[in-house]
Amino acid sequence: MTNHHDPLEAWLSQDVELLPPREGTFHRVRRRARRRKAVQAMSVAAAAAVVVAAAASLPQLAGNLLSRPSTGPDRVGTGKASPTSHATKPSATASAHPSAGVSSPTGVPLAAAGSGPRPAANFQPTSVTFVGRHFGAVLGQGGKACAKGLCTAIAGTADYGLRWTAMAAPPTEAPEGSSGVSQIRFLNLRDGWAYGPALYVTHDGGERWSQSRALRGRIIDLAAMNGRVFAVASRCSGQGRAWASGCTSFALYSANAGSHRWRAVPGASGTGSVAPGAIQLSGSSGYLLAGHRIYAGPLTPGSWHVVTVGLGASPPCLRTASQNLALIAPNGTDLYLACAASPSAIAAAGGTGSATLYLSADGGRSWQRRGTVKTHGVATSLAVSPAGVLVLGTMTGIWWSPDAIAWHRASLGGRAPRDGFTFVGMTIAGKGVAVPTDWALHSVFITRDGGRNWTRSPITR
Repeated sequence: MTNHHDPLEAWLSQDVELLPPREGTFHRVRRRARRRKAVQAMSVAAAAAVVVAAAASLPQLAGNLLSRPSTGPDRVGTGKASPTSHATKPSATASAHPSAGVSSPTGVPLAAAGSGPRPAANFQPTSVTFVGRHFGAVLGQGGKACAKGLCTAIAGTADYGLRWTAMAAPPTEAPEGSSGVSQIRFLNLRDGWAYGPALYVTHDGGERWSQSRALRGRIIDLAAMNGRVFAVASRCSGQGRAWASGCTSFALYSANAGSHRWRAVPGASGTGSVAPGAIQLSGSSGYLLAGHRIYAGPLTPGSWHVVTVGLGASPPCLRTASQNLALIAPNGTDLYLACAASPSAIAAAGGTGSATLYLSADGGRSWQRRGTVKTHGVATSLAVSPAGVLVLGTMTGIWWSPDAIAWHRASLGGRAPRDGFTFVGMTIAGKGVAVPTDWALHSVFITRDGGRNWTRSPITR
């Protein structure tokens, strides 16, 4: 659900006498410049997870990543993993209640979104999640300053982005090393998770958040559906904002949404790294894209397995030596795969890239090639609505297709985000949301016509 237009800045040169800046201006400019560079680096890392083992030095990602509690798939990125060797040997059960002493102060729950105070004017969104047709939450940074920058903040909506109000947030900051959070998911109006790399849980709609240390490693991705929640925990050595880099092993865990008793999913662990946005859930099945392999399994407790791709038209991004990016999006029994050009290939082509779409009707065992879209930038996310419309987000815009063959550039209303989007997703047949790379917009983008047109939804006004 990504949408972006490169901003056109017209600087007019006039004979004017410049006033000196106010005290502290240069310090603020340098700080914001460093933050913008970090965000841009993170977004590219997320999109290039197949090529770069440090799949995410990004606080947002993916993704990213829109959580659908009832219908529609989550966007998935890729990482590197070898399912044949298991450096990480997770215990069968990881049970731990939220740690004492880290609960957040109470606040307005998601069910009461729209009735609370306005979010802080400096709110910078990094992740979004929607529950049903109307309720949604955005996680980001804003409000008062914390030790390492702005505090984590959450805003909620009860009318799909027409109005946002402040909610209680986990007592933490932006991700750095093994601490902080960058993503948010709600399964329903009660159960929610803030993660990446730490993990915070709420079971009262966000009135209170408590930290959970039940899983070993950094939480790279998380998704929930049908009363179950899945999380990927990785052993990583990346420091600072490169929290998802230097990952050497991964393991998939699952739990009942209302509990804190996590169990390792048999057959879904290995060495290597997994990018944020790696888990996709749809219907009764789940998918995990790790390296050049797809893992699949049930949403109910049970084993997962590596999908064996047939000898026919195997997509290039599922081949071991491939440098292509890979994004998947399930829709019922169909599974879509986008094989996109790597950042290095796009740079060599002067900024022009492409993504070829494939369709599998048997869970990834065989694939049919569909259409190709010129991306004009790194592809960051792929989504498909319950109605079958596909949406592809990139660092320069959003494209949509009714059949994965013919592609059209989506129209953006209002100020277009700089450097595109880090995430795009469809929640129901006609509605979707996208998170721009440009935090300074203090907004997400919303579509109400199936991805054809997107308008800015300001978190603060």
